[in-house]
Amino acid sequence: MTVPEDIPGRSLPRRIFGLLDIVATAPHPLTLSEIARRAGLPVSTVHRLLGELLQSAVLVRTAAGRYRLGEHIWRLGAAAPWERELRRAAAVHLHALARRTGAGVALATLSGDHLVCLDTIAAPGTGLVLAASGDELPLTATSAGRALLATTARDRLSSVLSRPLPRLTPFTLVAPHLLVAQVERARRNGYATAHDEAVAGQASLSVEVPTGPDRVPMALTVLTPAPPHTLMRMLPPLRAAAAAISAAVAAPHPQA
Repeated sequence: MTVPEDIPGRSLPRRIFGLLDIVATAPHPLTLSEIARRAGLPVSTVHRLLGELLQSAVLVRTAAGRYRLGEHIWRLGAAAPWERELRRAAAVHLHALARRTGAGVALATLSGDHLVCLDTIAAPGTGLVLAASGDELPLTATSAGRALLATTARDRLSSVLSRPLPRLTPFTLVAPHLLVAQVERARRNGYATAHDEAVAGQASLSVEVPTGPDRVPMALTVLTPAPPHTLMRMLPPLRAAAAAISAAVAAPHPQA
C-alpha cells in the first residue's frame, strides 16, 4: 500500500483506522464523498485508501456504491484472545439466564458511539427479534446502550445527543432531555429499561457487566414480549448472571 503524500502530519495507520471508525459508526453505508468530508481528507486520497481496504475485504461496496464494514473485520475481532476469553467465560451463564427467565438474552459492548452485539440466546416460542453477533445498534434506543452510557463520563452522552437520534419505532425516545433522564435513572438504579423502542412489542432490561480496568464495559440484557411490569421480576437473576460473567472474565486463565 502506498502512502499518500497529500496529508502531512498523520500516519497511514491513523488514516486507515480513522476511515474505519467513520464507516463503523455511521447509521447507514456511506458514499465516498461523505467519508472524505467526515474525515477531512481529499477525495482522491480517500479513494486510494478505500480501494486498498476493499481488496482486503475489510470494507465492501454496496450495489449503490456505498461503503460498509466487511466480514473480514469481524473475523479479525472474533479471533482476538479477548473475544475468545469472553465467549468462553460468558456462554454458560447466558444459557443459564435464558433457561431461568424464559427470556431472550443478549451481551453487548460499546464501540465508539454504537452498541455492538457480542452474543444472543433466543427464547423459543416468543417471536423475539434479536440482533446477531457483530450487529450495531444505536445506544439511545436500547436498554443496554443506556446502561453503558450510565457507566461512562457524562460528556460521552452529550456527544451522542449532539447528533440526530435514530427513531427505530414510533415509540423510540429521541428528545435529548428524556434520554438524559433515562440515563441518569439508570446511573442511580444500576439498571436500564426500554419498551417498544428498538423493536415494537419488545421490552428489555439491562445491567452493566464490569470487566476490569483497561477493558471495554459490557451490558447483559433480557428481552421479552411480556408486559413491562414483568421485567423487574427478572432483575435478581439478571444481576446474578452479570456478576458471574464479570467474575469469570476477570479470572486469570493459563497462557496457551
